[in-house]
Amino acid sequence: MEGVDASSLIHNAKNQKLSKEHDVGEGENRIGNLTDTIAQHILSFLPTKDAAKTSILSKRWTYLWLSIPVLDFHDGANHYSDSDEPPYKRKHFMDIVERVLLLRDYSTITNFSLTCNVLNDSSRINTWISAVVKHKVQVLNIRLYKIREPFILPCCLFTCESLQELKLNIYYPLKLPSSVSFSSLKILTLTCIVFPDDHSAQMLFKVCSILEELHLISCSWENVKAVCISSPRIHKLHIEDKEPPPNYVTDEEDDDMDGENNSVDQNDDSDDESDNIDDQNNPVYQNDDIDDQHSSDDQSDDTDDQSDSGGGQFAVFGTSLKYFSYFGGFFLDCYIQDSSSILEADLMACYSDRTIDYRAFKLLRGLSNAKSLKLDQYAVKALNDELVAHLPVFNSLTHVHFDWVLLFYSRQVLLSMLQKFPCLSSLKFEGLSFMFRYFGTYDWTLDPVPGCFLTHLKTIEISMFCGSEIELHAVRILLKSATVLEKIVISFNPWELKDADGLKKQQEAHEQILSFPRASLNCLIAISCPPKEKKRLKFFL
Repeated sequence: MEGVDASSLIHNAKNQKLSKEHDVGEGENRIGNLTDTIAQHILSFLPTKDAAKTSILSKRWTYLWLSIPVLDFHDGANHYSDSDEPPYKRKHFMDIVERVLLLRDYSTITNFSLTCNVLNDSSRINTWISAVVKHKVQVLNIRLYKIREPFILPCCLFTCESLQELKLNIYYPLKLPSSVSFSSLKILTLTCIVFPDDHSAQMLFKVCSILEELHLISCSWENVKAVCISSPRIHKLHIEDKEPPPNYVTDEEDDDMDGENNSVDQNDDSDDESDNIDDQNNPVYQNDDIDDQHSSDDQSDDTDDQSDSGGGQFAVFGTSLKYFSYFGGFFLDCYIQDSSSILEADLMACYSDRTIDYRAFKLLRGLSNAKSLKLDQYAVKALNDELVAHLPVFNSLTHVHFDWVLLFYSRQVLLSMLQKFPCLSSLKFEGLSFMFRYFGTYDWTLDPVPGCFLTHLKTIEISMFCGSEIELHAVRILLKSATVLEKIVISFNPWELKDADGLKKQQEAHEQILSFPRASLNCLIAISCPPKEKKRLKFFL
């Protein structure tokens, strides 16, 4: 019996081995049976250097990767890297890019991404970009750092008819050729771009006739006085108006560039006057916004300060604009002329001072037709009582999200703003009191009660809740005042519940909230504790 069992085991082992060999063969056949199109599509999801490694699979695959529609080259460069990469690594990277483009057939490159240091290789990198344009690139992402010699993007890039999405991240003056035409461009993202003058900025935006999305991130507007965005199809505009990263241009080269820019400006003065914004007489380019509405001397002083504050004016005529977001220090004086189509708007300020307050007010006033609005603590703090009084009524607004609003210095403004939102049905607070635990009192009330609390407000959401006395008082007032409220959702800050004391505090707060009187007897109270998310602290780091 034992002999039979041993023989059976040997037989089974042989069958399993044959089966595995058969499976491997079938696997190889399955890969080999893939059409070139499918195989190249799969390879397009890999970094180009990894896709190149598949050339060892078989003779057929030796050149297959050279025709993939997506190319992605990254040498590890970034804005904040101080040291140069070793010369041998630099040479290896440059050789790989040139080999791929040199051996490329005539097939279209749908997506091309290049991230690298320029150093003294401007001409080589421009040759790569020109080659990609010839292959009718549709999505182009260029991130260039450490530019140590004069750099001008190739002219062919600015007349590329196939280009549908363009991302440029180059901290260097953008010099445009005499002819610029983006007939197919729908998405434009500019990061750290330095605009040398009004003419170049206005020309770039003017030629994007079918542009749908525009993202402006940490660009330099110091040399720009006024720009107008009026693309009839643009539906999404995102602006991060922050300080650009460190400049890697040397002082000597910077002086040379200044000289070049001055000579260009002298030659282009006449063009600037004729090609600048057609609507220079439009009120949007003059500081008349609330000057005639404010009678106090203090407000007149504010307006005078605003006019001398520097920073260009940025006007948006957004007849099709649906999504608008702004985050930054208001180095730009932004203004939206027509917001009738806006569905969502985010307004996040980095800090607050008199100039920023004025500009935040003016921008918020232009968003009065938005359906959904998100404001952070500085955007709320910017609106003192006098400015709030001049805000229009937001009749279309149904959802408001207040992000890290400090009730200590903004609660009165907050209450005044809620009076301007008569149709509000959803209200969210994220980080309701934050630093309030360390100072201040909490004996405030909703007086008078905002009209939306009596007629429209159905949902209140409070996240990053800590269970402090001020927060509990706020919840008590909200429940007491919202007569048609259907649901209030409270999410505890998981970082406050890291020990037994935190869990006990949560339980006590939970019990108190459930005992609060409610103006709406049908109101549901939901309390939860989401998992920790480190990324939530990103805003404060």
